[in-house]
Amino acid sequence: MKDGVLMIIHIYAKVSIYFLSYNNEGLMSSEVIKSIMQKYGAYDLTTTQYQRFKADSNRFNKTDKTTEYLHILEKQ
Repeated sequence: MKDGVLMIIHIYAKVSIYFLSYNNEGLMSSEVIKSIMQKYGAYDLTTTQYQRFKADSNRFNKTDKTTEYLHILEKQ
C-alpha cells in the first residue's frame, strides 16, 4: 500500500517528471522509495548533506547532519 499514492498520481497526473524530496529522518527508507518509483519509469537519485536544524532537543535523531534525497522519476 506504500505505493498507492504514487500509483494514483501516475495514472491521473499530466506530468512526465516527478520530484520527491525526502530526508533520512523520514519513515520510509530511500531504498523503499526507489523500489516503488522504479515500477513507473526511469529513476534517478541525488543526495545532499547539510547541517541539521536543532529546534527539538528531545528528538530521537541527535546527529548533526541530515541527508536530503531528491528522488527523480521520468514517467514512461
